[in-house]
Amino acid sequence: MGRYFLAERLKNRHTSAEKLMILMPMITVFLAAWLGREYFVINSYNWWYMILFPGMLALIGASVGNRDKRMDDRAIRVLPVEMGAVWDGKVLYGILCVGIALTVFLCMTLIIRMGFGQNPGQVFRIDPSAGEQIFAVVVLFVTSLWQVPFCLFMQQIAGTFLMILIHMGSYILLSAELSLHSFFMVLPGGITSRLMCIILKILPNGLAAEPGSMTFTQELLDQNGLPIGIAASVIWFLIFWQLSRRWFMGRIDRQK
Repeated sequence: MGRYFLAERLKNRHTSAEKLMILMPMITVFLAAWLGREYFVINSYNWWYMILFPGMLALIGASVGNRDKRMDDRAIRVLPVEMGAVWDGKVLYGILCVGIALTVFLCMTLIIRMGFGQNPGQVFRIDPSAGEQIFAVVVLFVTSLWQVPFCLFMQQIAGTFLMILIHMGSYILLSAELSLHSFFMVLPGGITSRLMCIILKILPNGLAAEPGSMTFTQELLDQNGLPIGIAASVIWFLIFWQLSRRWFMGRIDRQK
């Protein structure tokens, strides 16, 4: 599997996928810092996990998935290898992109927050500690992994434009609505924003998770949601990975 992962890295060198995982988190953090220091942390995280991060994953999925597809998979059909391993390489490369993007996002947020904090009069609407932010990013990583095989699969069957439209539309809807209910784990799009309520005390609508805020209920801060959401995300990731892997193997076999 490692060889196919390295092959995907080589195929995607100097492509839009490499640029996106660096530029998108930087743009998000700089934009949040420019628009308001008091709400810097709220805006930075909320805009990232609600819109820009899933958007980045959709674009990376389109870039990685289209690399072989636009050549009708001729470059891989002739290889004497198991096609499932080729798909695994694509998924693993997508996971690497997720990790790099989140690391850039976390570092930029902590650095700019530290810079703003040098002003004695600076007050932040929500100000999680460095440890809380690190934990939040780790949870973001785990709960976002399902998007990698999902976006790759959707790109293969629906094309880039429809995949982005379906993924972003469904994700934003589920994040904003499903995450507010006790059954938030039944679809993966509702998990991340729910867990950010617990860890960072930020609602999906960008408001502080506290009494008086629109859509707030005390249930949203229930710590029991953390292990449930993390476990559900891992299960969804494994389901999407295995189903998309089998589909990809079947498609290549039919093409031979």
